[in-house]
Amino acid sequence: MAGVRDDRRQFMMPESVPTRRSTGVLVMLLVAVLVAIALIWNMSRRSTHRAVAPVLSTEPATTPEDPDPEPTPAAAPAAAAAAPMEREPTAGEKRTVAKVISDGRPGLTACYQRALVRDATLVHGRLNVRVSIAASGHVANVKMTGPAAFRPLEPCLEREVSKWDFPPAAEAYVAEFPLVLQGNE
Repeated sequence: MAGVRDDRRQFMMPESVPTRRSTGVLVMLLVAVLVAIALIWNMSRRSTHRAVAPVLSTEPATTPEDPDPEPTPAAAPAAAAAAPMEREPTAGEKRTVAKVISDGRPGLTACYQRALVRDATLVHGRLNVRVSIAASGHVANVKMTGPAAFRPLEPCLEREVSKWDFPPAAEAYVAEFPLVLQGNE
């Protein structure tokens, strides 16, 4: 029995272990954790402070304050010769176009957020988007008109809209919609 007690004493820690060293290590770990928390908190505050939550909305294509401009008589024959006649979408196509636009909003929002990081003055704007859709459902052409300040944003938006796929139709058609860009001030 005496041999078992001697073996146990070898595995037990001596009673006179210096606690100063272990207390110092614990204090250092606590300080390191607090510094890490402070850094993460500070970085998260910066990113949310800089990021402006944009609001994208698409309204009906025709609004009373924005009537569609009539082409001038001289420009009409040139436009007709350059592009084939494109028709307005049917009621069923309008529903699917609205769904595709709704599904494509995250890409447009990402473009707008990147533009806001570069230029914080882009808080209010309205772009009119005209999408030519081929019979296959693929986007054939995207044209945007809007304020000059938003011109740098247009290539990104056009790339995003060009990725959209619409349902196939019997013939090509055109969809128009306004894109209202509004960030928090």
